[in-house]
Amino acid sequence: MTEHKPRGEAVSFLRIAEPQKVTPELAELQAEEKARKGYVRHGLTLPFRPEHLVASQRFVNLLVRGPNGLLSFRERELLALVVSVENRCDVCVIQHATALQKTGAPKSLVDVLTVNWRRADLSDRERALAEFATKLTRHPADADESYIGGLRAAGFSEEEIIEVAQIVGIFNYTNRVTGVLGTRLNDEAHAAYRAG
Repeated sequence: MTEHKPRGEAVSFLRIAEPQKVTPELAELQAEEKARKGYVRHGLTLPFRPEHLVASQRFVNLLVRGPNGLLSFRERELLALVVSVENRCDVCVIQHATALQKTGAPKSLVDVLTVNWRRADLSDRERALAEFATKLTRHPADADESYIGGLRAAGFSEEEIIEVAQIVGIFNYTNRVTGVLGTRLNDEAHAAYRAG
């Protein structure tokens, strides 16, 4: 059994310091996040190669917050939350639960989703999204045309299905990187979720 030790002020398991200087592109992303949330997530301060962090964060932003998405903002955040719950990514669960509430989803619904989406009061379309996200997250090697059959049956277009797959894919990536590096959730994120 692994002994639990408090991490104090550390923002991750990494044994290297946060970068003292950031590129203009990363500084812009951090400023955008601070303006939107009031703080910068620890994940945007980790000592990644800046061009990698910027590229991955811009893709996440495009898929989740991009104005030209085919899915509604609520549907996009629902996918991000279901994937994060399946992966037990505490940082991502709290962040996306809070974001889902900001789309107008009731806190009572979001609370159920953070435990078991199958018990949540979802529309047929939302249920198809959650089912797809769960299957692709848990059993990616088994993916065949039946995985997208449920989305088609719920009325999703082929173009929407591509977007769904990209969102599920990117959040499986971010969950795994966040988890293995031990990225810690900001205190401000806990407060925002509780206040929701």
